Amino acid sequence: MTDIANWVGGADGIGWAIIILTAIIRLILLPIFINQQRNTTISGLKMQKMRPELEKIQAAAKAAQTPTEQQAISMQSMNLYRENNVSMTGGVSWLTMAVQLPIFSGLYLAIKHADGLKSATFYGMALSKPQIILTIIVFLIYVFQAYLSQLHMPEDQKKTAGKIAYFMPVMIAFFTFASSGAIGLYFIVGGISVAIQTLVIHFMHSGLTKHVEETFSLKRGADELLKEATAGSNFNQGAQRVRPEDLRPRDVTPTETNDQPTGQRNAGKQNRQLNKE
Repeated sequence: MTDIANWVGGADGIGWAIIILTAIIRLILLPIFINQQRNTTISGLKMQKMRPELEKIQAAAKAAQTPTEQQAISMQSMNLYRENNVSMTGGVSWLTMAVQLPIFSGLYLAIKHADGLKSATFYGMALSKPQIILTIIVFLIYVFQAYLSQLHMPEDQKKTAGKIAYFMPVMIAFFTFASSGAIGLYFIVGGISVAIQTLVIHFMHSGLTKHVEETFSLKRGADELLKEATAGSNFNQGAQRVRPEDLRPRDVTPTETNDQPTGQRNAGKQNRQLNKE
């Protein structure tokens, strides 16, 4: 970053170095991000097709009469994902997230502790201090990205997911204002990159929808899985249901035997008592 700043030169050299270096790293990782978001979109489209089946399982779990039945039926939700090869994490690749974390952490720390940052300016704005103008730009870019991310979202999901999507711009803008102008430039370039990849997925959405419609079909539905879950052999094997008559108080009075009737036992006790007297 220092070499780029010296190459650009001038009072705005460090600011342009931050922009150029962040843009280079974002461009290198952009195909990975687009592929990740593509997989996430495909997984979301598959989940939409499976939603009626999931609702059947949820309704059956609520109608279960015992906790054992409810647990066995609820487990079929995971089986539905597994049997139809749909990721429960929405297609998120933890490896991709793990790879980018040290890269952006290193870039962030390099910008934060750059040589000459304390006296650096970018078109009159001190990069070592918070800048409201850069904060507003960051906020607007991420609001636009949040808007793009909801264009193809089902209406019933927009209420909950929309709140989270629009909370992120507020959080990033607050963090930008609490740090410095240099970090503001970093988030501006990062926000533009995220908006670009979301826009790419927006134009790919119709093709991805067609791909899912042509290639994805349910291998096993809720009816088949529920039939297995409610079968006695699955979770009630070897057990008997409790009958109402089993809950009545039981008679624990000793029963008579053929060897020694009750009357004879009582007579024996009376004879022993007379002998003692």
